[in-house]
Amino acid sequence: MTRRRPLDFLFRGLVWAAGIIGMALPMWIVGFLVIRGAGKLSWSFLVDHPRGYPPGTEGGILPAMLGSAALILVGLVIAVPLGVGGGLYLAEFCPSKRLQSYARAGVEALAGVPSILYGLFGYACFVVFLRMGISLLAGGLVLGLVMLPILLITSQEAFAAVAAQFREATLSLGTDRASWIFWVLLPKARARILSGLVLAVGHAVGSAAPVLFTASVYFRKGGLHLDQPVMTLPTHLYFLVSEAISFDHAFATALVLVIGLSIFNGAAMVLRHQMRDS
Repeated sequence: MTRRRPLDFLFRGLVWAAGIIGMALPMWIVGFLVIRGAGKLSWSFLVDHPRGYPPGTEGGILPAMLGSAALILVGLVIAVPLGVGGGLYLAEFCPSKRLQSYARAGVEALAGVPSILYGLFGYACFVVFLRMGISLLAGGLVLGLVMLPILLITSQEAFAAVAAQFREATLSLGTDRASWIFWVLLPKARARILSGLVLAVGHAVGSAAPVLFTASVYFRKGGLHLDQPVMTLPTHLYFLVSEAISFDHAFATALVLVIGLSIFNGAAMVLRHQMRDS
């Protein structure tokens, strides 16, 4: 017992230190962004176009926010059906456990691929080979590929986590598999699928490399079109910092990105709890 007490004390100290550091680092980063960027935040900063010379020294970030939202929407149109459908296949229709494990390993490997490789693939395939050019459609397709592995893995786990008693009870009543999937399996798994969707969107919306090669331009003033490039928040932030255009606007842009992700995650958390309660 006397020997274990110093080890227990050391272990507790290490755990507490890791927990404090893990909580303090994000709070420090957010606090630093608030201190440096809050002074530039205003309504005009959110609803105005970049102005000045070079563009970005004055004005706002409205085109970048709209471009980021449009890219995510296009990516979700691709990723949600394929991700949920692929997870459903692995959980319900895959003919063998070995094939399921191989497919899962491949998807997990794709989830760990650096985002810049997705950007290079999108540039070679969508921009050059399919001749889409630097456009909203090409960037949305690449972000869909970025979100797809995360959404597929979480969907497969969500479907596998549904208790087998529900399947047995439903099929014992004489219902077909389609009814089991649409009326029991999907409602039971939707909260976990939503969690995966939040993770996928959070990962994609902050990725600059994929859209830098496929969709983004330094400055654009006009509407959103699938065959035209767009501005995005991550690449706008990249240009502001790399070209030393305006560090004050860069910190404010980063703060808007963090606040937007926090609001999205909070809304998704509330919706997820409502789904679980229902």
